[in-house]
Amino acid sequence: MFNIVLLVVLVLEIQADKLVQIQALWRHGARTPIFCNWNCMYFRSHEMLEGYLTPTGMRQHYVLGQWMREKYIVKNKLLSDTFNASEITIYATDVNRTIMSAMSNFQGMYSNNGPNVPNNVEESFLKPPNPNAKPDDDIGQQAIKHQIQVLPIHMRAALTDIQLRAYGAPQCAQAAKFQIENQHTELVKNVSVKAHDTIIQFCNEMNIDPNNFTIFNMSEYMDTFYSSIYNDYPMPPNLKKETYDKADAAYSLTIALKLYQTWKQITTQSAPFFDQLFDYTEKALSKSENTKSFKYVVYSAHDVTVQLIASALNITSAECMAQVYLGQEVQNKNCIYTYPGFASNIIWELWQEDTTNEPYFKILYNGTEMNLCNKNSTKCFYKEFKELILAQKGDFEKDCDIEIEPIIEYRVPVWMTTLTIIFIVIIVGFCFYGIYLYKQIRQDKTLLSQNM
Repeated sequence: MFNIVLLVVLVLEIQADKLVQIQALWRHGARTPIFCNWNCMYFRSHEMLEGYLTPTGMRQHYVLGQWMREKYIVKNKLLSDTFNASEITIYATDVNRTIMSAMSNFQGMYSNNGPNVPNNVEESFLKPPNPNAKPDDDIGQQAIKHQIQVLPIHMRAALTDIQLRAYGAPQCAQAAKFQIENQHTELVKNVSVKAHDTIIQFCNEMNIDPNNFTIFNMSEYMDTFYSSIYNDYPMPPNLKKETYDKADAAYSLTIALKLYQTWKQITTQSAPFFDQLFDYTEKALSKSENTKSFKYVVYSAHDVTVQLIASALNITSAECMAQVYLGQEVQNKNCIYTYPGFASNIIWELWQEDTTNEPYFKILYNGTEMNLCNKNSTKCFYKEFKELILAQKGDFEKDCDIEIEPIIEYRVPVWMTTLTIIFIVIIVGFCFYGIYLYKQIRQDKTLLSQNM
């Protein structure tokens, strides 16, 4: 009986689908505030209003990295047990908190698993040329103490990062216009009416003038409160929990309302990201030996990036989030109506079927498999998934008014060319004439000396 069970297990393992690649987009971990509202003087005096990653944020991504290790190194054996640069490429926006989040995450994946220096390398080669520079006495053969693994992280200049920061200007010149228009839509009016009493209550407890105070102003305060709660900073003493919870419910959808209300905005601004995602997918599926591919591609970014891509995948939207808030029937049954909090993540798993080798995607949002391709299924063949994305894809350059500088061909006028040639001929003529005179003088001196 035991032999039969063992045989069945072996057959299932042999016939199992193959995990080929993963691509992960995540938000950075908990940070310091970025808005100067509550407790502003304290945050400003301590230079904390820059959204720096905090120890809480580091821990969040460290734990996420451990989760990734268990799933993709231990269980699925997609990645090597120790860091292999040929398997992994990491992108982050050019912001401290996203860079440090990526570093923290990979310390979780490869903690205490860094390399050792070779045994026979001469000791003098292991030190810099600075006088008296030497490692700790107990470092042993570890390249870095505690076997820390160093990571290569790639960044694009903020002005040109259209893959991870297409939601703002100057990457998308129309972004500011989109945001202004979005704040005056019927959907925002309906949400504002629903939130009216909450805003009044919030302003009274915070001692704020409620005139011209909107759900978007309240969301900035809530952003600061999130930073305070996650990092044990003080909270407003007069803000009641009931008020906070009501404000939090409105806060959950303000990013989507402000940035991504229309399908055109979503498909336009997500287009560069999907171009890159498909490029890495195609390389992973390529059978060419000359094509360099990675098993793990990382995008370390922001809440607005996660919200944008989740909306493009049709697993959330401003509309469905507003329907939840307004107590209406939700049309999108896959709607994620919660805010993409610190360390929220989307993972694309690229699989190949065992029998047909047909590639397909599974997509996980915060570790949960999502229904894809407008079906009640968590499995979507890659060809179908790509066709859906390309069918909805916007024209980023056109819709965002990206100005591409024309190549200007500078032509030199004919008269200038003619004068230049004449000038060169005259100079050359003078040179030859000078050489002739020099030789003639030398010859005359020689004859004179002979005669004397």
